Amino acid sequence: MASRSYKSLFSEGRQWIQDVGRGREPLIGMPLGRFTVLILEAVRLHYFAFGAGAALAGSAAVPSAAVGWRVVLAAFVAGGGWGVGQLINDLLDRDTDAINAPGRPLADGRLSAGPTLAVTLLSGLALIAALLALHPAAWLLAPAAVVLLVGYNKAKGVPLMGNLIHGGIAAVAGGLGVLGALPSSAGSLSAALEGLVGALPMLGLILAIDAWFILANYEKDGIGDRAAGYRTLPLLIGIRASALIRAVLVCVLAAGIFGGPIAPTLPGKVALSLAAVLGLLSVIPSLRSGTDEAALRGYRLAVPASFIAMLGLAAPLLGGVGLALVTIGSVALMEAMFLRNGNP
Repeated sequence: MASRSYKSLFSEGRQWIQDVGRGREPLIGMPLGRFTVLILEAVRLHYFAFGAGAALAGSAAVPSAAVGWRVVLAAFVAGGGWGVGQLINDLLDRDTDAINAPGRPLADGRLSAGPTLAVTLLSGLALIAALLALHPAAWLLAPAAVVLLVGYNKAKGVPLMGNLIHGGIAAVAGGLGVLGALPSSAGSLSAALEGLVGALPMLGLILAIDAWFILANYEKDGIGDRAAGYRTLPLLIGIRASALIRAVLVCVLAAGIFGGPIAPTLPGKVALSLAAVLGLLSVIPSLRSGTDEAALRGYRLAVPASFIAMLGLAAPLLGGVGLALVTIGSVALMEAMFLRNGNP
């Protein structure tokens, strides 16, 4: 079983357009309300905190940044881009998701590929258009985001490459946050580049946190990824060894954050410490038994550990109360999805 190619995916889309045009197939095949609910389920809003958190962390790297409409827009575009990426991934991985996550709308057939692909493309174009309102130099990041999103599934065929590409997507989200936080007077290309260069330590941390998270994701998806021909690190070295690497990386990341050039505020230190504890706890099930089921139990802790770390980096921007509210809301939404679906 292999992941579907973009060529076959667009062939499906072209065939759907032809069938709709000739009256052989309805536009979406269900009531609009039902279709909207399924699309929202497929974009997995409970992961919104990853993209939005990365953008907010990037904004926090800008001196004297404050939450304004452009920062909010950056977080929305980053979170929305994450959702579009989920749709792309699910469209390509319908067969493997039938093994790894059979409850997803595309994997179980509740959503058809044609209309979902149309929504994906239109949403992507809308997000790119929103970038133009974010900052005049945002076009610098749009091509990078598209290339990384499109190339991610292929990158999973090369060990560690999938982690780096996925982390790169998060770093681009952080870059959007940087541009959104720059003063309105800093609208030139040189100012944008200066802001992005100054935020490189933060963007590197965002990349590393996300790459750590996706490693936990790969650990619990081994059966389907193996069937698809992917070569993720856990498939090469085993779940236990992968979990051990994650444990070491948690310590390295914590040392890099608390002893590096970024000085977290007190609320940020609390959030980042909690993230580190959850990250270490997330490796225990995999280290103990090394099974896919154990990895899924650990993943349930790895997810909040990752986005709490992102939000902890954004603490200077959010403030203590804002950080607490966003963190509690994000964790509650994610936990609700885990209770509803064992592998959301």
